[in-house]
Amino acid sequence: MDIGSKLYSLLAEKGVTQTDLARSLNLATSTLNGYIRNKRQPDAQTLIRLAAYFHTSTDYIYGITSSKEVPAPSYSAEEHRLINLYRATSKDTQPLFVEIVKTISSHGKSKAADQPLQRSETDASVKTAERNETV
Repeated sequence: MDIGSKLYSLLAEKGVTQTDLARSLNLATSTLNGYIRNKRQPDAQTLIRLAAYFHTSTDYIYGITSSKEVPAPSYSAEEHRLINLYRATSKDTQPLFVEIVKTISSHGKSKAADQPLQRSETDASVKTAERNETV
């Protein structure tokens, strides 16, 4: 399937007109129509904007893959650990988890970039969170 056909089917699936899409992406309607009729090719930036608009990948629009899903980013082992810890907490505790991470993150921004967060400071934040959780 060519780019034009992909764009046409994505427009139909989303129920969006060419005019609406062109307006949303700040493109001339004739330019978008050229893509759909395969008379023109979108540049890289426009292709990325099209993919973002339709919540898909540029590979899908180009027909390289048949999956509309954007590939999940790869995470480090530590990022996976954090995600698993978050998922393991109860639904009512998850907002507290997020607030703790925000606090730690903002604390790190306020200090000099070369000063790591001290273990005792991390322990204090966790103890404060645990204390707040029991209240």
